[in-house]
Amino acid sequence: MIKIVPLSEDDILFDEEAAGKALEKAAHRLKPVRFTGVCPIGRQILFVFNECPAEEDDSAAKFVFSKLPSRDFNEVTAVLLSRFTGGFDTLGTFFIGDDLWGLFKRLPKDA
Repeated sequence: MIKIVPLSEDDILFDEEAAGKALEKAAHRLKPVRFTGVCPIGRQILFVFNECPAEEDDSAAKFVFSKLPSRDFNEVTAVLLSRFTGGFDTLGTFFIGDDLWGLFKRLPKDA
C-alpha cells in the first residue's frame, strides 16, 4: 500500500505546523507506514508513505517543516547538522518560490 499526501505550497506557507500535523495524521493508518519521499510538482508537493513492518512505522513521528535560512552550502549544512543533533532526521528539501524548505522527522527516543 502507498499513501500519497498532497499539500499545496500555500498550505505550508500559511501554517507549517498544521502541514506537519497533516503528515502525522497520514502516518496513523490501519496498516503501518513510513515516510519514503517528497515530490514537488508545480505548486503541489506530494509526500509519500509506503507500507512497512510495524516496528519501522512512523506512527509516533513528529514532522516539522522549516524554511532554511539561505541556499548557501555552509548555512544549509549547519542547519541540517543542528537538526540532527536535536534528534531530527532530514527527509528532504524543496523550493517554494525562491525559498528552500526542509522536511524533518523526529521519533520518540524509545521508538
